Amino acid sequence: MLSAADNGFIFIQLLVPLVFGGICAAIAAGRGRSAVGWFFVGVFTNCIGLIIVLVLPDMKVQEDREKRQRMETRKLREQLQKERQVSDQRHNHVERRLGAHDESLGLDTSTPPGLPNSEAAAQLSNADQWFYARDNERQGPVSEETIRHLLAAQAIDGDSLVWRDGMADWMPAGDLEQFRGDVS
Repeated sequence: MLSAADNGFIFIQLLVPLVFGGICAAIAAGRGRSAVGWFFVGVFTNCIGLIIVLVLPDMKVQEDREKRQRMETRKLREQLQKERQVSDQRHNHVERRLGAHDESLGLDTSTPPGLPNSEAAAQLSNADQWFYARDNERQGPVSEETIRHLLAAQAIDGDSLVWRDGMADWMPAGDLEQFRGDVS
């Protein structure tokens, strides 16, 4: 037969893991993680499981941040598309006017002196033009050096979205290799 002290000890031995399991499950559920899984982690690892669940990042905060970033990227992409359409319309209008002007004068002013057409186009397309987002508004174009200066001055941070021609989408400046050393 077990004594009352032995029964109390066994009860405590069973209660402590259940308490840690419940605490881990409650904290995990509040952080967007599996309550059932973390209950068992707490039961089997006790204090260590509690420490681990407290150290892990909050999934809800990360999901909200990613959602805001996707929305901001979508807005900036739409704004850029609208501005490109307007720019293309203006460019076509100017091209038509200059073409008519050249035709009436019998000149070809489309090529800068000393550069063949392909070199002039390459020179313009390789321009170092970056855009960045501040207060949900697209800023730019600016040079890569200007982006570095803005990061150093903390006018923008590593989470600020940047884009330039050739990139598939807007990305946080801190995620781009050329700006990692400038992010503080």
